Amino acid sequence: MIILVLGGGVYYYLKKTGLLKTGAEAIIGCQNSKDISRFFGAPGSNLVSYNLFGNEVTVNKILTSYLDEIQKEVVAAKTGYNFSRIEGYNMRSKIGGGGRSLHSWGIAIDINPEANPYQLGNYGPPQTDLPGPVIDIFKKYGFAWGGDWPGERDAMHFEWYGAGLSGQVVDKNSSQKILSVATDVNGAGSPNSNGDFDWIVPFGSHTITSKSKGYNDNSFSVSLACFSDTKMDIAMEPLASNIPGSISGKVRLSNNYPLLVPANISLDGRLIGVSTLKGDYYIPNVHEGKHKVDAKVMFFPGGTSNTQLVPGENIKNVDIIIGK
Repeated sequence: MIILVLGGGVYYYLKKTGLLKTGAEAIIGCQNSKDISRFFGAPGSNLVSYNLFGNEVTVNKILTSYLDEIQKEVVAAKTGYNFSRIEGYNMRSKIGGGGRSLHSWGIAIDINPEANPYQLGNYGPPQTDLPGPVIDIFKKYGFAWGGDWPGERDAMHFEWYGAGLSGQVVDKNSSQKILSVATDVNGAGSPNSNGDFDWIVPFGSHTITSKSKGYNDNSFSVSLACFSDTKMDIAMEPLASNIPGSISGKVRLSNNYPLLVPANISLDGRLIGVSTLKGDYYIPNVHEGKHKVDAKVMFFPGGTSNTQLVPGENIKNVDIIIGK
């Protein structure tokens, strides 16, 4: 699993889609304890100690990559803000009840509570000394800010909502996995392993792009629910010069003796299957160019046929004689 540190605007996504609800830790659809535990582990698990602006805090290990980037950007912003007190993991209930606080999973942090108090009934601006750039940087990396919650302003409070996305990059026509491919999310390089990907990103909308030699670039948007694990394949359309064809034919013994067992069939030196007992074989998804088809049955000398395909061609009657 790869944690992708992506810029974005989760708060703006929440506002646009109407998912933002008043009240601390109250994003609609993001408060199911079972979903949270499935994604992050049980409350109190997968925790690490992390130095955040000089404060040792305990957080879920998934957050550390995001916090690294947040610290870099806040330092670069040169706000001069003094992070004198930061709190992370805390096994407790939500303020006002309604289940466990997200602090219980180590995915919420409170910054300088005395200067940024919880304000029940405040529908005006929150009381806060947090500089705007600090708030914006946290939001950029997937944190919702409690100061945005009218009626229950909680300016100290930031909480992170994530999602998982995994699958394979495949050929649209053959469904075969593409082993050499470059992938990115929202313009940021996002690693894959021979076409397999397994990413953690902030929930919301993301633009996925994939590029591979012989294929049209593929770019599309996907919306991920908070704490969800979405499995999907990325299908790429081959270029006209990359559309595969097929090779088929029959394996025969010399002197027309019948085959007693299926023949092993290889394409360009790689074993790809066996023939029928009657000797018929079929090789799908063969790309353009020159190819060598080999057939072999135990105790008999093998046979070879050479052929050449143009894109999308299906060549038949490529027969192979063995046992000469």
